[in-house]
Amino acid sequence: MVSGIKGIIFDFDGTLFISSINFKIIRERIIKLANRMELKIPEKDMPVLELIEDIRKLNRNRKEKDLFVEKAKEILEEEEMKAVETARPVSGAENVLKMLKENGIKIGIITRNCSKVVIPLLKKYNIPYDTVLTRDEVKKVKPHPSHIKEMIKKLSLKKEQIIVVGDHPFDIKAANSVGVKSIGVLSGGREWFGDVNPDFVFEDINGIKYLFGFESLKPGKIPNFLLSYLLKKYTIVSEDVLAGPGVGVDCAFFRERKGIIGVKTDPITLVGKDIGFYLVNINVNDLVVMGAIPKYLLTTLIFPEGIKFPEIEEIFSQINRECRKFNIKWIGGHTEISESVSQPVCCGTLLGIPVKKIKESKIKKGDSLILIKEVGIEAASIIVREKWDELKNFFSERFLKKVADSIYNPGISIYSEAIELWEKFNICGMHDPTEGGISAGIYELSERYNVGFIVYSEKIKIFPPLKRILKYFKISPYGVISSGCILAIAPFKEAIRIKEFFKNKNVICEIIGEVIDRDEGVKIVEKGKVKKFPFFETDEITKI
Repeated sequence: MVSGIKGIIFDFDGTLFISSINFKIIRERIIKLANRMELKIPEKDMPVLELIEDIRKLNRNRKEKDLFVEKAKEILEEEEMKAVETARPVSGAENVLKMLKENGIKIGIITRNCSKVVIPLLKKYNIPYDTVLTRDEVKKVKPHPSHIKEMIKKLSLKKEQIIVVGDHPFDIKAANSVGVKSIGVLSGGREWFGDVNPDFVFEDINGIKYLFGFESLKPGKIPNFLLSYLLKKYTIVSEDVLAGPGVGVDCAFFRERKGIIGVKTDPITLVGKDIGFYLVNINVNDLVVMGAIPKYLLTTLIFPEGIKFPEIEEIFSQINRECRKFNIKWIGGHTEISESVSQPVCCGTLLGIPVKKIKESKIKKGDSLILIKEVGIEAASIIVREKWDELKNFFSERFLKKVADSIYNPGISIYSEAIELWEKFNICGMHDPTEGGISAGIYELSERYNVGFIVYSEKIKIFPPLKRILKYFKISPYGVISSGCILAIAPFKEAIRIKEFFKNKNVICEIIGEVIDRDEGVKIVEKGKVKKFPFFETDEITKI
């Protein structure tokens, strides 16, 4: 827990500030200098400070070594000073550090940069802090643990009271060596931290506001960077748990005496009408994409004060109808009327058995990312139902009625498609995008399997009525709730077979991308340009 944290040690470049220091040019200039001085050069690539030190060691018997070190450091400082002109704070950095100071948290800054660069920038942008340790003030810089140890002494704190924040594996490695908690941030351009395993991974330091409770969380899913931490720290698993809690894991599997059981629980909160329909179908979707056939349902149904019995019966009727459709036994649960809710809140726990003996193939670079059915069917229906009076001024009632009923036709159920995928094909993994849409779905797959993706925008099939509606509301189709489609990963040749199979069944299916290395992140190609796939803190539908 963060309640015991009294101090935060920040990295500077890439964490608090974004600069344009060109380390490639620095390395090239230093190597040219060494060549001119006829010094030995290490064969492997390495960071600049380590390069200078390695050249010194390789040439320890040469009198020119000290002059080389002096000139090399001049080159480094010269290039760093050039970058000062364009350096700027990470968006929100001043505000975050101000909040920390107001709440009694001490702030230390450690950096491999020189003080001539760091101190003027901190003063220029009024960045609050307690103390700074640049490379000029320490004998050894991070990833050596002494850099952090010296800062802990400066802050007069214990290591248990410290958390380190940085954008480079060096920061996390140094924190791990000292035995302090760490936060990795992606603001420096990194997509992944490899095997150094920070306790948290944030998009940037603004995530600290949520971690320390300075700001309330937004409606929707708990952000992945917080959920991942909670699941790792507080959930309990054992050898009989075959698939346990994790980001992007749609249901759990556990072994009992007579076989394997799949189990899923999910609440329905974004809709009012047809909530019983949603309750069953959403839970069924999560179970089948993990390879289980639904069998038994438990429900928790909480109704608001003032509800009428016919309204309650309608929800019961919907649940009964959908259970019969999927041959599910509704075996119990809990109901109550509570002043704590303003509309019905329904939660289902669904148990099932494996479709077959499923063994997911190992995902490899070059495997295909497949989209079955269209993105945004569910979102289109919800938007029309919630904004009918507004939209009827721009669209015909016939169109709106058809879109409102799109949860039935083309439908948000993926039961048959998911079962066929598991039964007939060699699938590496599957996921159904719900809140947060296809964006959240792809990022969750990335985290679940430790891979990256490159996605081609023109291959993503958006539900056509949603395209029309979003021209009015101006939100991204990539970030809207999208039950009713499947993201699947399979070897390329298998993906071709899958596409042909669904084409023959008149089901939309496209290969929308492929697996890349995790450290490349999640990318999208739009109009020939490669960029980071859009990420949304909350479902785009909440903006309407």
